Amino acid sequence: MPPLYNNYDLVRIDDERIDRTCEAFFKWKDLNNFLKDTSHRGMNMPDAISEPMACWCLGLLWNRGDEAGDATDPRRRRKIEFKATSRFEGDLSSFGPICDFDDLVFLRFDVDDNKLWIYDLHINADELSELPANSYETVGDQQRQGRRPHISLYKLFVLSEDGREERAPDIIFDIRRCKIIEDNR
Repeated sequence: MPPLYNNYDLVRIDDERIDRTCEAFFKWKDLNNFLKDTSHRGMNMPDAISEPMACWCLGLLWNRGDEAGDATDPRRRRKIEFKATSRFEGDLSSFGPICDFDDLVFLRFDVDDNKLWIYDLHINADELSELPANSYETVGDQQRQGRRPHISLYKLFVLSEDGREERAPDIIFDIRRCKIIEDNR
C-alpha cells in the first residue's frame, strides 16, 4: 500500500494509486446510491477520487502541498484547476474569491456507465473572471465582492449554443477497466 498523501507536495499517480482510486470510486458510488435512496440527495464527488484520475489520464502531478491549483503540468510548469461533477447532464461549479490557475479542466462523471469524460477548457483564471455569473455580473465581479460565483461549465463549454450538440471530450476514461478508451487530444 502506498504511503498516505498528506506529507507530499507533488504526487505522481502510478498504477497502484490509480487502481486504488478506481476502487474508491465504486465505494463512493455505493454510498452515494444509498444516500440518494434514503434522503433524495447524494454527495459530491470527492477530490481524492476525481483529481488522481484526471492526473493519471493527463500525465499531471497531483498537488498535495502548498502549490496553487489542484495539479501541476510537469512539462510546462502550469497550474491546473479541476472542477468535477457527478451529474452527467449538468453541473454547478463554484469558484472562490481568489483563483490562481493557468488551465481549467472540467471532469464529467458518467456514474451510470462508470466513465469519466475530461475536457481541457483552455482558459486561465483571468479568462474565467470574464465569464458571466448571471445576466448582469461576471465571475470577476462576484469574486471582487468576496463571493463564490457559481457557473455551469457544462452549459458554457460542452453544450452548443442551441443546446442540441455536445463537444467531444478530450479523454474518456473507463473507471471499471481503469483505462483510457478515447483520446481526442
